[in-house]
Amino acid sequence: MNSIVEGIGGEIGACESKDEFQLPVPIGWYSVARGRDLGVGEVQRVFAFDRELALFRTREGRAVLLDAFCPHLGAHLGVEGRVVGETIRCPFHGWRFGTDGACEEIPYCEDIPERARVRAWHVSETNGDIMAWFHPKGEAPTFEVPEVPELEDDEWTDPQYWEFTIPNHVQNIAENVCDPVHFQYVHRQPETPPNEITVAEDGRVLTLVADAKDAVHPNILTATVHNPGLAIVRTTYGPGAEMLVYSTAQPTGPNETHMRWSLTVRKEIVDLVGDDVMRGIKEGIHDDFPIWEHKIYRQKPVFCKADEGLVTFRKWVRQFYV
Repeated sequence: MNSIVEGIGGEIGACESKDEFQLPVPIGWYSVARGRDLGVGEVQRVFAFDRELALFRTREGRAVLLDAFCPHLGAHLGVEGRVVGETIRCPFHGWRFGTDGACEEIPYCEDIPERARVRAWHVSETNGDIMAWFHPKGEAPTFEVPEVPELEDDEWTDPQYWEFTIPNHVQNIAENVCDPVHFQYVHRQPETPPNEITVAEDGRVLTLVADAKDAVHPNILTATVHNPGLAIVRTTYGPGAEMLVYSTAQPTGPNETHMRWSLTVRKEIVDLVGDDVMRGIKEGIHDDFPIWEHKIYRQKPVFCKADEGLVTFRKWVRQFYV
C-alpha cells in the first residue's frame, strides 16, 4: 500500500512532529544570570545549554562558570558548594577548583590527579548580565559582548528588569526581528511598516530599521542582533523621546529559552509616556506566545518573494553553527 496519500493541494506525507528536527544551540554569548543577583561568595546552580552548571562569585568579585559535576564522585558543585578565596569547594569531599576549572587542593592528599578538572566557561559580565560564551567544540570567543552605554547614562532612567521563559528555540525567537509582517497579524498593527534589513560588511551583525509611523505610538525602530539571543533594540518616537530594550537569552533546552530584558527610556519622557511604552512592550510579547508554543521549525521553509528579510536572516544565522 502506498504510504503517500493524495490530498487537495498535493502530496501529504507522514504526520509532522514538533521534535522532528532539533536545532542545536547557536554559537554566541548567552546570559546565565543578572550580575546583581550573584553576591560575593555566593554559589548558584544554573541550567543552560541543556546541561548543569555551577556559577559562583569569588572573594575578589569575579563571576565564574564551571561544569557542575565534580570529577571525583560526581557531586554538584552548585548545590552546597562553597567559595574559598578564588576557588569553589566541592560539598562532598572538599576538593577545590579554581577559575580555570583545575583542582587546586585535595585536603587529604598532596598529589592532585592530572584529570582532576572541570570545564571552565568564558564569561563576560557586561551591561549588568553575566554572559557565557557557547561553542559546541569549546573554542574561544571570536567577538566581545557589545556595551550598551544607555544602561548607565544619567540621561536615561534606571533600567527595568524583566524575565520570562519562551517554549521555543532561541533562533525562532530571534527570527521575529526580521519578520515585520507578523507585527500586523500578531500584534495588530494597522499595516506592515516599511523596513530595511542589512548585514555588516564583515557579515556578523544584522540590523533591522522599521518606520512604524502608523503604530499606536508612531516610531522608528532599530534592532541590532549580534547573535541569536543577543540584541539591542532602540526605538525613537521623536526628538529626545527614546526607548531601549537590551535583550539576552539563556537557552535551557532544545525548545525552551529564558529571556532577560533590560528596558530604559530617556528621562524627558518617563512621566509622559515612558512607563506606558515599556508596559506596552512587555504586554506585546504575550501575543507571540501562542505562536511560539505550537510552531515547528521548518528546516526548508517555503518562502515567497516578499520574505526577503526572513531569507536574509536564515543566511546570516548559518555562521553560528558548526
